Amino acid sequence: MKEHWVVRCWLSVPMKHGSHSTVMARSCNARRTTDNGQLTIDNGRRSTLLHLTLLFLLTCSQFLLGTAALAQSTGQLRLRVIPEQGMQYVLDGKHRLADRELTLMEGAHRFTFWAPERRMLDTTFFVIGGRTQEVTVQLRYTPEYAEYRAAVVRHERGQGWGRYLPPGVSAGATAWAVSSYFNYRNKFRDLDALRDEYRISSDPAGITTLKQERIPEAKDDFAKARTQAIVSGGVMALSLGATAYIRHRISRSTPPTYDDQERIRFEGLVFQPTPQGGFWTAGLTVPLR
Repeated sequence: MKEHWVVRCWLSVPMKHGSHSTVMARSCNARRTTDNGQLTIDNGRRSTLLHLTLLFLLTCSQFLLGTAALAQSTGQLRLRVIPEQGMQYVLDGKHRLADRELTLMEGAHRFTFWAPERRMLDTTFFVIGGRTQEVTVQLRYTPEYAEYRAAVVRHERGQGWGRYLPPGVSAGATAWAVSSYFNYRNKFRDLDALRDEYRISSDPAGITTLKQERIPEAKDDFAKARTQAIVSGGVMALSLGATAYIRHRISRSTPPTYDDQERIRFEGLVFQPTPQGGFWTAGLTVPLR
C-alpha cells in the first residue's frame, strides 16, 4: 500500500472592521493518507507544495509587518496659539491639554481650542508620520466680551466725569459767591459813607451833587451787588448739593461684570477629575436664526 501526504497549515490575520475585530484564516496541514479513496499527493509534488506554502507564509508576514509599521507611524505637531496665556484645548473629544508640542499617530485629529474671553475654535489637523508640522491658531474675542469692554469704557468715563466735573463746578460757584459777597459788602460801605458825608456836609453844591448823582449811583451799585450775591449763593448751594448727590451715586454704582459662557461650554466637553472622584458637565447650544 502506497502512503501519501497532504499539507495543510493555518494563518490568522487580524483585520479591523468598524469598532470590532474579525479574523480571517487560511489553513493547510500535512496528513498522511492511503489509496482508500482519500486525497493523495505523490512524493514528487510534495516538495513543490511545501515551497509554495513557505513562499505564501513569507509574503503574508511581510505584508503584516509593513501594515503594522505603517499603522504605528507617528508625527509631531507644534501649536502656536494666539493668545498663549490661559489657552487650552480638547484633543479628539477626550483629552484636555495645554501642551504646545504633541506626538500623535498619523491621521486626522480634532482640536477644540479655547482661551479666556475668546471664542472656541473647532478644527481638524492631519498629522503626517515622520514629520514635524507647525500650525498657528488665532482665537477671536466673543461678542459678549466686546459688549462688556464697551460697558466698562462707558462706566469708567461716567466715573471720571462724576469724579472731577461736579467738584470743579462747585469750586467755581463757591469762588463766584465769595467774590460777590465781598463786592456786596464794599458797595454797602460805599453807600453808608456817602450817607454820612451827606449828613455832615455844609457845602450846598456838594450836598446837591451827593443827593442827585453820587448817592443814587451808589444805591444802584449796591442793589446790583446784592442781587449778584444772592444769585451766586444760590448757585453755590445747588452745585454743592448736585456734587454730593453725584458722588453718592458714583460710590454706589457697580462696574459691569463679564460671564464667560464660552468657558462653561468648553468645560462641558470632557470629564473633570477631582480628588472626590470628578464630575461630568454638559453644554447645550441652540442656534437661533
